[in-house]
Amino acid sequence: MISKKMQDYLAASPDRVVIREMGGREYTLHQLRRDVLRLASALEGRVGRCERKVFGIAMRSCYEWVYTLLAIQKVGAVLLPVPIEFSDDQIASLLGKATAVLVSDEQTAGRLHGILPDKPCFIPDQLMGQAIGDEWRAEDELIPEGIVSIIHTSGTTSKPKGVMIRDEAVGLLVDNVMKRLPQQPLHYFSIVPMSLLIEQVLGVFIPILSGGTLTLMPKGVAEYGAASGNARQYLEMIAPNQPNFLYLPPKLLEEANMLLEQCSVQQLFGAQCPHIITGGAKIPVSVLQALDARGVEVFEAYGLSENSSIISLNSPAERRIGSAGKLLDGIEPKLVDGELLVRTPTLCAGYYNADDTACDLSDGYLHTGDIAEFRDGYLYITGRKKHVIILSTARNISPEWVENVYKESPLVDDMIVMGEGKDEPCAIVLSTAGTACVRDEMARLEHRLADFARVRQIRVIDDIAQFRDQFYTVTGRPRRAEIEARFIDQMYA
Repeated sequence: MISKKMQDYLAASPDRVVIREMGGREYTLHQLRRDVLRLASALEGRVGRCERKVFGIAMRSCYEWVYTLLAIQKVGAVLLPVPIEFSDDQIASLLGKATAVLVSDEQTAGRLHGILPDKPCFIPDQLMGQAIGDEWRAEDELIPEGIVSIIHTSGTTSKPKGVMIRDEAVGLLVDNVMKRLPQQPLHYFSIVPMSLLIEQVLGVFIPILSGGTLTLMPKGVAEYGAASGNARQYLEMIAPNQPNFLYLPPKLLEEANMLLEQCSVQQLFGAQCPHIITGGAKIPVSVLQALDARGVEVFEAYGLSENSSIISLNSPAERRIGSAGKLLDGIEPKLVDGELLVRTPTLCAGYYNADDTACDLSDGYLHTGDIAEFRDGYLYITGRKKHVIILSTARNISPEWVENVYKESPLVDDMIVMGEGKDEPCAIVLSTAGTACVRDEMARLEHRLADFARVRQIRVIDDIAQFRDQFYTVTGRPRRAEIEARFIDQMYA
């Protein structure tokens, strides 16, 4: 179990600096243990028995986030992280049944009070400084035994669904991922939000358990993906912190590849040659090959929240560019009509609030919804089953397949192909190059596609940051249903 693994490590390990704030404070392992114990005691003093109760956490990534996570584990409660950039409706949907919410400042507490007036909201530092008062005896919802967290994942509506993550599964996943990483203390620089389970695994559990450190961005900087921003700003913070371990979303790697035309690898990534993992969205193979030629090895991963994050991962010993690597230990695959199904020891326990995008878990296999194939034991994700477009001509198209061909052009930042029920596909194209240039580039590449899959009707979006902010998830995936609802009628007018 990850909760026991972390608590045992805090209790038995010699002191060292374990968390740093860039340009700010450093925190030792003993300070972290002290704050975990103090907050755990304060929660029990205020709430009483906490086992199986849900506690929300609505903070940007910070030291308080880490010790709050570990304190919630300490008392046997269930963590429910909520990104503070979520809309009020999304926050209300996720936190409606939570026992209480922990926040880092009065401003967030005020916002939460406006959304859920009757929901207790605690600031950890204040709660730890208060005298223990009367326990509050609310009739709180209890989650099934053995659940360590509930992780949000996007669906077809504005209300995120929650995946119930098993304590035992995360512990096993961490062990299996660490086998694929360099066997040394891992010093991690955190860029994406800790509300993502992958960031908790790679940014909190693994660095601490490996004997390494976690470095946090300066307090005034929002996590990447939490708001629109300049990708270069995040990349330029890497070298000064000298990490040897990073998770970088595909978009940051694409930007890094362009920046390396102007600077050296050491100037951008530092002297430690960090082990870089990427995933969450498809990255063009040409970008990975260009980075590799410059001496930057990137290790692609694939996973779903329903599997406690990672399913497959490239490693220094076994790496193939363009693949999602080999399956983690204990995962049994099956392909049914091209869809990847996996029987996995790290499977979730089900959904907190499912919708029609929920994966099928009914037969003991996780139905990923992804179209896949295996080559020499390496997993390749080639499309999304639910994204298959059926044209009026009875032809089927995987939009990712079409998009990846056109995205080989450096002028195409991203593309979203649509056209269900139409006689030909259309696409939104993110590019600053202008429509005429984009059309020329697409014409140059279209020979690689069947005629029925070639895109002729396009709309070029040049305000890329604003579009991504409005229509993409924090891990870089386009919200296809929302984009189609907004633009499809205009495309075929």
